[in-house]
Formats: sequence, structure tokens, C-alpha cells
Amino acid sequence: MSLDPALTLGLLAKKLGLKLVGDENKSISGLGTLNEANDTQVSFLSRSSYLKQLNETKAAAVILSEEHIDSCPCDYLISKDPYLSYAKASHVFKELMHTKKEVMISELSEVSPEAKLGKNISIGSYSVISDGAVIGDNVEIGSGVYIGKNSKIEESTIIYPNVSIYHDIEIGSFCIIHSGSVLGSDGLGFAKENGEWFKIEHLGKVILGTKVELGANCSIDRGSAGNTVLGNNVKLDNGVHIAHNVTIGDSTAIAANSAIAGSTQIGKNCTISGNCGIIDNIIIGDEVNITALTLVTKSILKPGTYSSGTPVMDHGLWKKNAVAFKKLKDLIKK
Repeated sequence: MSLDPALTLGLLAKKLGLKLVGDENKSISGLGTLNEANDTQVSFLSRSSYLKQLNETKAAAVILSEEHIDSCPCDYLISKDPYLSYAKASHVFKELMHTKKEVMISELSEVSPEAKLGKNISIGSYSVISDGAVIGDNVEIGSGVYIGKNSKIEESTIIYPNVSIYHDIEIGSFCIIHSGSVLGSDGLGFAKENGEWFKIEHLGKVILGTKVELGANCSIDRGSAGNTVLGNNVKLDNGVHIAHNVTIGDSTAIAANSAIAGSTQIGKNCTISGNCGIIDNIIIGDEVNITALTLVTKSILKPGTYSSGTPVMDHGLWKKNAVAFKKLKDLIKK
């Protein structure tokens, strides 16, 4: 989709609050990577490792820090944090490209007369809004979405197609929930009786704060007794699993395919990389960064970066190290 021809480098710089060195009247059409951007697109440099691509870029302009301006072959916008400025620029372009949503409730949807709907709501075909559900103003609900009894969704939240929201779920304003995600399923809770598992009914809720984003195919279990809570500005990548009664503090981000077991507490401003596993009933404090493939088996209370995954190496060397690891206890005794 083409953008408004009035969008120029000068206007973009003004919107981002950045200093432009170059032609303020140059028309721009979008964003691109350094090695793929054309002469109507804007790119960015956030790492020195991409300086070679900067030298060869065909971009109309590049967002970069002052230390790299001498390497730039084109117009540029100076930023103290080019990656953050790129993020803000993406919003500018999306607003210009995004067509105004059609406010309508599909005739093929099923909305309970006992549900409460706000203003300017869009509901797609084959979606179900159950008894007692409360939908705030300007909420967008895609096709095939299920919203259970007494669930509440606050204003300006976007729910993409084929999301399942069980009963008694609370979702804050300005959230984004991508396709395939499930909120409010039962967690893994069983007790044994005569050698068989006896199910524990999960009676709690899932509560999401404001500006939470869930990637595709996330699963958030409801609390068994008490609630599962994600704070404000929490971000989950695709395929993240949050078990029953987990709490996650404000502005924590979790990458794809990580899983957090029941009743664990995650602090504020943490980052958890992909394919991490965190066991149940432990505490991760604020400002903790966990690298990819890490298995966390005990509480981490001190801010910092933590790792347990083994980095890639030559297979032959890995086999030798694996053999040595088996003998580590005996070597220590010696």
C-alpha cells in the first residue's frame, strides 16, 4: 500500500524529534533493512557489526547515532537510541498505511443479549461473546474468537482471529492478542488417589494489565486458587506457556517457546530468551536477564544476566567435553 506522498524526511524527523542532515523534502515510502532498503525507504543502524551494510546501503536515509555519521553514504537522522527511534518510526508508517477499521458486528457472530458492548466495536464472523461479557470502547475482535462468560476486555484492545478467552478473564486496555492464543485453560493440577490422578479444579482467573501483547499460540493457564497475573506492558513472543498462578511484573518480555511453571513469580523489567524453562514455586527478581536455553531451577534474587545453555561447538569437541563432564565428580575428588 502506498503512503501519503506528503510524508517526507523532514516530517518524519519532526515526528520522531530527531535532527535531520539531508533533504527535508525527500519523499519516503517505508522502512527497510540496510541491505534491502531502496532510495525511498528509511533504515537504521543499531549495532557496529552492521557498518559494512551501512557503507553499501541504498536507503534514502538512515537513523543512526552520532558516532557513525561519517560512515553514512546518504541522508541521516541522528538518534541517541537508533533502535528505539526505529520502533517509533514503525508506528508512524503503520498509521499512514493502516486503513480505518470498519466498525461493525458481523451477522455471523453470536453475541449474547446479556453481554455489554461499548462504542465503536468490531466483531468478526463466527465469533462468540458469552453471557455477562463486557467489551470496552474501540475493541477489535477478529473472526472465530470465543469470549467466555463474565470476561472483561477494556478499551482499544485488539484480538486477532481464533483466540480463545475462557470465562472470568480480565484483559486491560490497549492489549494485543495474536491468533491461536488461549487464556484461561486449566493448568497441570492433579492429586493422586489409589494410583490414579484426581483433578484439581481451577477456580481462579487470568488478569492482564494494560499494553500487554501476546504472540501467536500462547497459553496462559488460569489460577487454581488465586489468579495468574501479567502486569502492565508485559510482552510474550509466540508459543510461550504461562502456568497457573504465575505472576509476571511490569515490562517483562519473554521470547518464543519458553515455559514458566506454576506459582513462580517473575519480577519487573526482566528478559527471558527463547526456549527457557523455569520450574515452579520460585522467585525471579527485578531486572533479571536469562539467556536462551537456560533451565532455571532455583530463585534468582539479584539483578543481572544468567545462563545455563551450552553454546554451539564442533561435534567432536562436544563429545569429548560430554565424556569429561561424566567424569567431573571423580576429577574433583582427585
